Amino acid sequence: MELFPDLLRAARLTLGLTQGELAEAAGISTRSLMRFELGREDMTIRTHKAIRQALEARGVVFLKEEGGLGPGFRIPPNHPRVPRRSRSRGRP
Repeated sequence: MELFPDLLRAARLTLGLTQGELAEAAGISTRSLMRFELGREDMTIRTHKAIRQALEARGVVFLKEEGGLGPGFRIPPNHPRVPRRSRSRGRP
């Protein structure tokens, strides 16, 4: 599955990672990641794989385009960046 710039950026921000942190985890330059997120640079297959693996190692699950819906991602519900649902008394 191809990582689109907006999808990559959304996953990174959801995890609370800076461009520098993700770039370091993927073994690429911050400049390359920044340029890709802005849509100014194409990634090599190796770079694409490295970024994807760095995000997946942090719990991101990428979803393919399906049923007329575009690609997306999920993160585990217990991830510290996911807001907890509060339960009101008297409600399920």
